[in-house]
Amino acid sequence: MSYENIILEPEQKNLLASLVEAARSVPTDERRKFLFLETSGGSFIKHFGLPSNHCINAYRGDIEVLASNNLLLLSRNSSGSYIFDVSPEGFKYYQEMMSQHGQPIERIQSSVHGYITAEDFQKTYPNAYQKWLEAEELLWSTDSEKQLTTIGHHCRETMQEFATYLVDKYKPSEVVLDKARHISRLRSVLSHSSAKLGKTIPPFLEALVAYWGTLNDLVQRQEHAGQKEGDPVNWEDARRIVFQTAIVMYEIDRSLSL
Repeated sequence: MSYENIILEPEQKNLLASLVEAARSVPTDERRKFLFLETSGGSFIKHFGLPSNHCINAYRGDIEVLASNNLLLLSRNSSGSYIFDVSPEGFKYYQEMMSQHGQPIERIQSSVHGYITAEDFQKTYPNAYQKWLEAEELLWSTDSEKQLTTIGHHCRETMQEFATYLVDKYKPSEVVLDKARHISRLRSVLSHSSAKLGKTIPPFLEALVAYWGTLNDLVQRQEHAGQKEGDPVNWEDARRIVFQTAIVMYEIDRSLSL
């Protein structure tokens, strides 16, 4: 079946992708319908498979557009609120949509980028997102070669702000106050949160801390233009730290949101 006749706005495609990935993240025997709520504080979707406290902001019109194209199975509960599942057509459309992003590695990169630039991530980590966005915009600018150290500086600030938000949210009992020591601060958060994450996720998070530390070494090198190593940095070095910073934030946020 071809989906060429289904015309969706980028926000609607991103919403569908979030819903499909949330549905897939829940074990079959624990599946539940998505719930859409409208309150004085805004409108949002709740579901156990969603990251960021199992909740994302959403516009009712986007849900209705997806349903009108048979991508969602929409109904109302006893309270009159929308409840829905992703339809088989929705899963198929998602598959076709992702296949159009290019080769597998390109689809992964697109998925990570979409997650970081989504409204919910921006609202949850406003300071970290803004610093990362500044780095990414410089990366693709026409004078990016002149901005290599600035890109490193923005990525360092991104990591500090990301760790600061997590410290403020989870409030680990033993944590250093110095924002610059973001590796130690991140380790405190993950150690504090590991008890509720089962047996398989904590070792992965421990590896992420080591990954974070190695990435920090690359970021420091970028910020200081490789002077200590005697090996000048280049655009590929900048691309690496911008993308890898997004990757680490992506994995930590999703893991802590389980």
